[in-house]
Amino acid sequence: MRTLFISLMISLGVVHTGLGGTEVKRLVHGGRTRSYRVHLPPSYREGHPMALVFALHGYADTGAIFEKKSGFSRIADREGFIVVYPNAVAFGAKQKQLWNGGGIYGTWWAGRVDDVGFFAKLIDAVSAHHTTDPNRIFVFGESSGGFMAHHLGARLPGRFAAIAPWGSLLAYNDSMAGPPLSVIHFHGAQDKYVLYNGLPNWGFFGVEHGIRLWAKRNRCKSAPIVIRDDPNTLVRRWAAPTGTGDVVLYKLKNQGHGMPAPSNCNVPEIAWTFFKSHPKINVAASK
Repeated sequence: MRTLFISLMISLGVVHTGLGGTEVKRLVHGGRTRSYRVHLPPSYREGHPMALVFALHGYADTGAIFEKKSGFSRIADREGFIVVYPNAVAFGAKQKQLWNGGGIYGTWWAGRVDDVGFFAKLIDAVSAHHTTDPNRIFVFGESSGGFMAHHLGARLPGRFAAIAPWGSLLAYNDSMAGPPLSVIHFHGAQDKYVLYNGLPNWGFFGVEHGIRLWAKRNRCKSAPIVIRDDPNTLVRRWAAPTGTGDVVLYKLKNQGHGMPAPSNCNVPEIAWTFFKSHPKINVAASK
């Protein structure tokens, strides 16, 4: 009887045994029913806080596709953290999904979607159902999802420890006020869609300008440290004085808009390594 009861509770999502796996869930926000995927690693145990990573798909992708292509669930199973793959709202005859990541997106049909409010609610919903560490909540995003990562970092100050956008930009209308937020940004210098020098007609800074704004917000040293400079990759780090709020820029000199092959630059693995070493801390206490 006890075995039957536990099996029933597991099927209802009430008991988490540490077996891991991905589950599709839904959340109503702004009059819309939104869906998202939650991946728990096999090591998950209720009452033992884990880091939480939001992995955001690009334009016309889905959370399910991004779970497969990003490899974050594999990393989570090895490292022991929770991954959430939300779905952006789809519009039009072809039902292509796009995040409202600031700039011109706020004036397109995506502007009718309160994605910032959705994420604020989603953080609370996931944390209510699973044991998460509020000091280790991170966002990784590709393309449209990367725009959203920048946008969330600016519009939800204090909610995230770090963000890791790929192939995206910071919007002109995103405020830089708020506590430090660690940032690692990846961008292909040959990107013909999201230009390295920015999209001024769309309301987005160039990569270098946006990165320096994050560094200024985090009170980083003005001169970056060159970590790596070879024919393919330039990596620079703006060091934060408080131990949190470091800003790192990966410039892939020969890369276009798509994420590179892992053998060239394993972006999700590098992002997770950065996340691991950049939890949110009490800045006042560290002074």
